[in-house]
Amino acid sequence: MACLRPVSAAAFTIIELLVVIAIVAILAAVVFSFGQSALRSGASARAISNMKQTGVMLANYATENNNRFPPSADWGAIMFGGGARFFQRTLGEFAGFPWTTNTPNTPLANIFYDPVLNGKRQHPWGAFAVNTSIILNTWDSRRFGSEAGIPRAAIPNPSSKVVYCTAKEQGWDSTWLFVGDNFAQQGWQTNTGPEARYNGLAAGLFADGHVERLDVKNMSQATRRRLFTLDP
Repeated sequence: MACLRPVSAAAFTIIELLVVIAIVAILAAVVFSFGQSALRSGASARAISNMKQTGVMLANYATENNNRFPPSADWGAIMFGGGARFFQRTLGEFAGFPWTTNTPNTPLANIFYDPVLNGKRQHPWGAFAVNTSIILNTWDSRRFGSEAGIPRAAIPNPSSKVVYCTAKEQGWDSTWLFVGDNFAQQGWQTNTGPEARYNGLAAGLFADGHVERLDVKNMSQATRRRLFTLDP
């Protein structure tokens, strides 16, 4: 009877096994890819949520501070021993989040960091950047009568002015500030300025509190000036 068994039976079984292994490998790759995509999508959604919550904090701050936004930085304090006083820290402490020196890499609340960049070099002062061409520092805001920050009414067309944006600087995968006038003049760069980290798009918080995804790579200079500077 053994002599009557087809010789091809064993070979066919091996081929079947190889086919099954190949199918399992393909399915595993598809599932892994889908899982990674879902994780990135979830992280992006949390990042946008962080930015929207920052917008609420910013509006509340202005309401309780004579309709002025907090300065982007107090360079006098930072440079001359008065402490690290800057936009993210000011907003965080206003909302009741402590500045934690016990964790020097992340001294701010989680809302100021980007879950998309987990495992990368996020700047300790924040992974979302304040636009210093609109949210003026203490020195620049003097032209509006006080070092307390720019008045909300001094920002033309607030629904079209980006005050806070995903950005990066050399040596980091994020940054806490950028100069909108520089971006408007020079355009998108790979090493500094607005960062298109969400499927090729940046995220921007506008002065009126809404958040948009922005194609910063392909913006015209006129659009950059309209969105990122105090030009009307």
